[in-house]
Amino acid sequence: MSKVIKEYSLEDAIACTKYGKFNYFMIFLSGLVLACGMMETNCINIILPIAQCELNLSNVHKGLLGSVGYIGIILSSHFWGFMADTRGRKRVIVPALMLSFVFTVISTFSKTFWFLALFRFLNGFCVCAPQTIIYAFLGEFHSTHHRSRVLIIASVVYGLFVLIMPINGIAFLNRENWNLYIPGLNLNYNAWRIFMFMCSLPSFICAVVMIFFVPESPKFKYAQGDEAGTLQILQKIFKYNTGKSVDEYEVKTLIKDDEFLKGTEVNSKGFFYFMWSQTVPLFKSPHLKNQATACFLQFGICVVSNGFWTFFPEILNKVSLWTEDNPNGSATVCGVLDYFDRISTNSSIAINEDNPVCIKKLEFSTFQNIAMLTLLYSVFWFVISVVINKTGKLLIMVIVAAASGTSSILLMFIQVPMASVYIYLVLLLAGLNMSIVNTSTVELFPTTLRAMAVSISMMAGRIGSVAGSNFVGVSIKNFCTYTWLLPTILLFSGGLLSFTIPNINKRIK
Repeated sequence: MSKVIKEYSLEDAIACTKYGKFNYFMIFLSGLVLACGMMETNCINIILPIAQCELNLSNVHKGLLGSVGYIGIILSSHFWGFMADTRGRKRVIVPALMLSFVFTVISTFSKTFWFLALFRFLNGFCVCAPQTIIYAFLGEFHSTHHRSRVLIIASVVYGLFVLIMPINGIAFLNRENWNLYIPGLNLNYNAWRIFMFMCSLPSFICAVVMIFFVPESPKFKYAQGDEAGTLQILQKIFKYNTGKSVDEYEVKTLIKDDEFLKGTEVNSKGFFYFMWSQTVPLFKSPHLKNQATACFLQFGICVVSNGFWTFFPEILNKVSLWTEDNPNGSATVCGVLDYFDRISTNSSIAINEDNPVCIKKLEFSTFQNIAMLTLLYSVFWFVISVVINKTGKLLIMVIVAAASGTSSILLMFIQVPMASVYIYLVLLLAGLNMSIVNTSTVELFPTTLRAMAVSISMMAGRIGSVAGSNFVGVSIKNFCTYTWLLPTILLFSGGLLSFTIPNINKRIK
């Protein structure tokens, strides 16, 4: 009598690979990839106070430079989501990381606002791929039992790696005497240019590591109708995790469910069928409500955590300088900004190197507070990773939204500038909810739509980043006090909307 070969579902097959060294490696690498995207996108905000005189930048220019990368992300989100769902996660992430590195290196040779803006846009276009796809990519190597926690732990790693940015700032940015003159370009390759280069280097490292050590997503292979390729990847993961031979992996065949069969059908269609099939279902029942909710939540979160971050380093620096000049004084954040606006107006109409508002280095406390922000993210993400299966996602999202929204109101009234800095930090912690919304999005959509769903929701978030950055750039000078109302409105409404997400309060034992 012949032996019956047991068929396994893909979820059970992934669970059979065990949880070990490969999973730890993927969490570590995914956290670094996320950090690469953050550093590539946000290093520009740290150099703006120093580069403003060299590049003749106004507040509007700085708002545009802080947001132009997000415009690139917005315009490319749909494209990268489509490519990841049809060509493969790894095949998209690796070249995108390489290109983002190249475009940042080119942007370090900028001599004008427009040249810098162009290559920050191109960098954003490429950064979008690893920043959004990595959530789906990492989640697809893990079973349902581990998925939520793993994605949050990767965020902890991400927060720790982002410390590279303030460390690079301390090491390179304040070196006023570091200048390499390039005769052919008539350019001084100075400290802020070196800082940007160093912030882009991890992207190159991640791309090289992924080329040699990371397989394609088993869920992607399965969704493409490739059972043999799926099993081959799972066998390798089993070998890495257990040290045993691939022959000892118990799964020999997989259940061919609707997702597998649709993959074999889709592979026989053309480009426009792919595009249509990946996008239209997300805006029809049963996915429309979940997609719209994820988009609104990400929009509000990114207005606050990214849009208001654009001017965070500059505001920190001005608060430090104001405190030195007025050790016993009291003022709101808006009062401090108004103080420097008056100095700028009275000293010179045009921005030039002799203007007192031209900053050649950032105060050490600025880097300390940026480092504190990233550490706070890591600590809170670690706490979330420990409790999320027990509490569910809803309670965490509501607490974060309430705390950040309340801090924005307080910034309108607090008269102690250094206290305002710490309240500002709490406001920017709204970004903690970004990973939780991404985790929910990964769980709500099938594999064939997952990367596209995350990409579209993150595209909405990047629209929020652009809107927030330019809103702050335009309003903070003339309507500073009222600027802080926007985060409160968006975060409180987002917290209420969180109650409508399916299974958002689900607890896993």
